[in-house]
Amino acid sequence: MKDFLEICAAVAALAEPAALATLVRVKGSSYRQPGARMLFGPEGIRTGIISAGCLETDILARVQSVLASEGPQLAAYDMGSDLDLVWGTGMGCQGKADVLLERVAPGRLPPWMDLASAMIRQRRTGVLATVFAARGAGPVPGEHFLYDHTGRGLLPAPGPVAEALDAARSAGAVTLRLGEAELELLVEPILPAFALWIFGAGEHSRPIARLAKALGWFVGIVDHRPALATPERFPEADRIVLGHPPASLQDLPLDTRSAALVVSHIYDKDFKALEVLLQAPLGYLGLQGNRTRSQRLLRDLAATGPALRPEQLRLLHFPAGLDLGAETPEGIALSMLAEVQATLAGRPGGSLRDRSGAIHA
Repeated sequence: MKDFLEICAAVAALAEPAALATLVRVKGSSYRQPGARMLFGPEGIRTGIISAGCLETDILARVQSVLASEGPQLAAYDMGSDLDLVWGTGMGCQGKADVLLERVAPGRLPPWMDLASAMIRQRRTGVLATVFAARGAGPVPGEHFLYDHTGRGLLPAPGPVAEALDAARSAGAVTLRLGEAELELLVEPILPAFALWIFGAGEHSRPIARLAKALGWFVGIVDHRPALATPERFPEADRIVLGHPPASLQDLPLDTRSAALVVSHIYDKDFKALEVLLQAPLGYLGLQGNRTRSQRLLRDLAATGPALRPEQLRLLHFPAGLDLGAETPEGIALSMLAEVQATLAGRPGGSLRDRSGAIHA
């Protein structure tokens, strides 16, 4: 749900009604996966992205119809048919996609968007269900239901939907068909954005922060030098923490969707930071620097404290980054963040050419 907060901000700022497009079902090849959203204004203003540019032109042509209608519309696209190549969007992607189009009014956010955005900002987990097709009695297209991580209904759902929400809490975005009423839902987990904590505010950290923010991550900077850790040098940072380790790291909101990069290049500071971060419930921990220095740090950690457990050693990546042949600060930032992305997503980080299964599986 990377674009969700951006879209919520755009909806809240609307001066007139707009159309919200949600990719609810995909079969075959697709640039984006179910749950991708895009906001279309009446004058064609757009926020978000739902395809590689293939669907947007057709959806834009439907906006006035959506704005004039009382209920949502479901647009179906077959990108692999011969007719599509001649008369349609011309994609030839050999995939099918269904897009739910809903009218959103200016002013306050709809309740489901307000609750979901609050959960994301507070790093709370949950699940969101969107009805996009229904036959028979019960929920209707355009209804949204929301549970938090405890299973409590924030926007309560009827029995079959509640069971689907409970079953899908740990799954990716899926489309479900339920019951005799043939209710079709997009079910999405609500997860906090990946968070990157950068320990060290030197010049080499600035491209790391810029690229991480471009990826939609929460970015935190930790350093003991007030001249370096400033909003002027790190305008992308969501939070800047000044202080020496270990105290500066004690109260950070670290979780399994969080990564930390230790890049201060000050041996004593890196040592004390690692003492704390190796105990934290991180999804990734990276140490920048050559292998000899990194191994010395590990030896010193083992000599002054308990032996590092296998899971701690698996957590620590040194030297941080994928082998991209990077030499510039920007290239090195790309290398490290690519490894963070792959690790947090549970992927090996290899070439898609060599992947035998589905790209998005």
